[in-house]
Amino acid sequence: MPTTLLTDIAEAKLTAAAGSGTQVAITHIALGDGNGGNYGPGFGQTSLQRELARQPIETRHMVGNNAWRVKAEFDPETPSFFVREMGFFDADGDLIAIWAGNDVVARQTGAITYLVDHVLSFTRVQDGLVIINAPDDALYDLAVSTAYNLAILHTEQFRQSERIRDLNGSY
Repeated sequence: MPTTLLTDIAEAKLTAAAGSGTQVAITHIALGDGNGGNYGPGFGQTSLQRELARQPIETRHMVGNNAWRVKAEFDPETPSFFVREMGFFDADGDLIAIWAGNDVVARQTGAITYLVDHVLSFTRVQDGLVIINAPDDALYDLAVSTAYNLAILHTEQFRQSERIRDLNGSY
């Protein structure tokens, strides 16, 4: 089963940042093809086996004491390859977390928008050390839900007006 590991670099950086007023800002998600094969990730990794695309994280929010969800999009112009590994990098360019596994079912990028919606768990560090300083996705999700429901409402109102028009035989 694919797994997400917090790297040794991440553990050291997060521990050093605790109580010091500094931060470890995870800013980017990278995708790679694992050099064409699946593999088990290691805590000592400092890079993906073969990174082929990188994008900034678009949204993030807390989903637990030491876990948060990150989202990013890779547009259709992303080179086409089979994703077998994902890396989560900080503002310094260090690999903070890696997702990979010996049984990854690879999905292909290119020609479509490739969406990453992933939960990062920081179980290797003490509770309370991970703090998210970002807008909460809940407000965004509410806005999308509201827009969707309004679109449904307007569509139904339009259909009803067409039915009334057809019953009256006039425009």
